Amino acid sequence: QMCIRDRYQRRVHGDTLMRQGKRVNLQFVQDQWRKGPLEDVPLVPEHGRGIFCMSLHGNTLVTGSADHGLRVYDVETASFKRELFNKKYGHHEWVTSCAHLKDGRLLSAGMDSMLCLWDAHIVKCDTLLGHQGSISKVMTDEYNVGISASYDCRLIAWDLDSKSDAQTLIGPHKDAILDFDWRNSLVVSGDKNGVVAFWDLNRGRDFKTVRCHKGAVSKVVLYSDAVNSNLILTGGVQDGTLCMHDMRTNKLVFCEQLHRGAVNTIVSSLSNNIFTGSADRSIKKIDLVRGYKISSQMKATEAVYEMVQVFNLTVAGCGDGTILTFDNDTGECLYGFGVMSKGAVRCMKVTDDCSKLICAGDDNNAMVLKFA
Repeated sequence: QMCIRDRYQRRVHGDTLMRQGKRVNLQFVQDQWRKGPLEDVPLVPEHGRGIFCMSLHGNTLVTGSADHGLRVYDVETASFKRELFNKKYGHHEWVTSCAHLKDGRLLSAGMDSMLCLWDAHIVKCDTLLGHQGSISKVMTDEYNVGISASYDCRLIAWDLDSKSDAQTLIGPHKDAILDFDWRNSLVVSGDKNGVVAFWDLNRGRDFKTVRCHKGAVSKVVLYSDAVNSNLILTGGVQDGTLCMHDMRTNKLVFCEQLHRGAVNTIVSSLSNNIFTGSADRSIKKIDLVRGYKISSQMKATEAVYEMVQVFNLTVAGCGDGTILTFDNDTGECLYGFGVMSKGAVRCMKVTDDCSKLICAGDDNNAMVLKFA
């Protein structure tokens, strides 16, 4: 039977690992993920309101909140570094998305239609203007290019070195863009009307538009196993449907209602499986090798808002403030752990060495779970 442990009921095991200058015992960490965290540490000071987004760059974590601010923490020491907000710099509305650049700078977006490009070391930012509605998501790449999507039905590509808009993608969307994904020159976006647009970033225009969902598109994910499968995955809000387009042919290869509620999150494993988490309190596992067959279903305690994959495990963040850890092969829930004192878990990140999981959501502070 699934065991849910409260965040204040800590399980501390004897041998911990030194990571500074020493090799992490991977087998120890992998085994610990199957047992549960050794320790849970809240990041303080907390935000004034719930957390909507996170970005992790090495040991530097940034959280963005409905309190209009972003906070910077060191997850190795669980220490607060600074708040990205003051009278001169920052957002005037809820922070909706954020992403690090490789040099440590941060790009953040808000409901105020603004992008803030923050210095890596001090509380100072350049404001990037171009959108006329709330910004739903930002992404950055290794070449200091950023892309933002907005409720104004547009995507904008930004040169973050010159701090200027390089290209505006506009046309097929007639309602708010809710999500997008980006790889090389391919950008795929989904909107509130169920329209999915395929963009060639080099040419600056869309080359395909489909309406494969009855209602809003909640998630867009580009999946590749670097061998046979190169898929564009989209999830629906009202229809609970997962659709897959082949990147090479741009043809629809799968479209099926998997859930009775919204598809809130889509992740993939290294073993050619896709996992969908839904508001209907379930997770479906789709086997790409066996012709897109649903190979298992995992039951959650509440609506699933976020998922991550680590060591052949699926970790789900739920609406009741718990995380649930499932074995990908058996579908068994190994344990649950309460990380929020109120509301849902909406954001999760795993550190590069897999020793920590950071969770955040409707509770005002982020929580670091240590597995080594």
